[in-house]
Amino acid sequence: MRKALVAIDGSDVSRALIPYAFNYAIKEGLDSLDFIHVVPQLYFDPSGMPSNMELPKESAVGEQYKGIIDEEREKGGAPDLKYDLIVCSGNPYEQIIKHAEKEHYAMIMIGHRGMSDLQRFFIGSVAAKVVRHAPCTVLVYQRPKEEA
Repeated sequence: MRKALVAIDGSDVSRALIPYAFNYAIKEGLDSLDFIHVVPQLYFDPSGMPSNMELPKESAVGEQYKGIIDEEREKGGAPDLKYDLIVCSGNPYEQIIKHAEKEHYAMIMIGHRGMSDLQRFFIGSVAAKVVRHAPCTVLVYQRPKEEA
C-alpha cells in the first residue's frame, strides 16, 4: 500500500497543504494519506519547573483537525480517498521521523512557513530537520505567493 505522511500544525500554510496533499495523492496514485499533528511537549522554564501552560488534550485536538481535514478534502478533489489522523505529543520533527520510519511511507509532505534567517537560527525549522533526517522523499510545500 502506497501512502504519504502529511504533517499539519494549524498554520495557514498547513491548512493549504491539506487539499494539495489530496490532489497530489490522486494524481500520483497513492492509496491513502496519514495526517500527523504533534502537540508540543510540556514546556519547562529555565529553572526546570513546568510552566503553568496547560496543553490541549490529544482527543480534542484530533476532533478539531478531523473537521478541518474533512472540510479541506473537498477542495482537493478527493472525497473518497482514505485518510487517517495521528495525533501525538512530543518534539514535532522527532515524531514525524519516528512515524515515517515505522510505517515506510512513500513520502512526507510538510509545509514551510518561510521564517526569517534569524528566527530559523534561534528556533530551527521543523521542515529543515525533517528533510535532513527523513527515511524517504520529502515534499516541502510553500503557498504560492498570490495565495499568501
